[in-house]
Amino acid sequence: MTTLPIFLDANIFMYAAGIEHEYKIPCIRILSKVETGQLAAAIDTEIIQELLYRYSHIGLADKGLQLSRDALQYPLGVLPVTQADVELAIEMYDEHRHQGIKPRDAIHAAVIQRNRITHIISTDKHFDAFNTITRIDPLRDLSLPEKPTS
Repeated sequence: MTTLPIFLDANIFMYAAGIEHEYKIPCIRILSKVETGQLAAAIDTEIIQELLYRYSHIGLADKGLQLSRDALQYPLGVLPVTQADVELAIEMYDEHRHQGIKPRDAIHAAVIQRNRITHIISTDKHFDAFNTITRIDPLRDLSLPEKPTS
């Protein structure tokens, strides 16, 4: 039996590595579950670009580089962004842009949909606009779906 992974948004890595915040400890716990194999997770290549861009933009390029390298050390799937994803993302952005969706998040949503992933862990409430994705807030006290143990 194969369990579909949960998609991790860039903010999970950022909050875990950041200063004290209500999301810091929950995000560290999520990444710990990924690290120990209790949580099947995936990102796309755009997540790494997002980490690099954000930290470079605020003058912390070295931190962005290290965080990106660290993210790739977790046992998670790294999904490509294909032309089909980009074409779908354009349509998704056009449909949802008035609900606060950002273009890069439309790309994530397209990759998620194409890979038949149903859940994303993210602090970004605008993912709730997509009816094909269930957003899980890191603060939510829940038992995350786990990998099968066989």
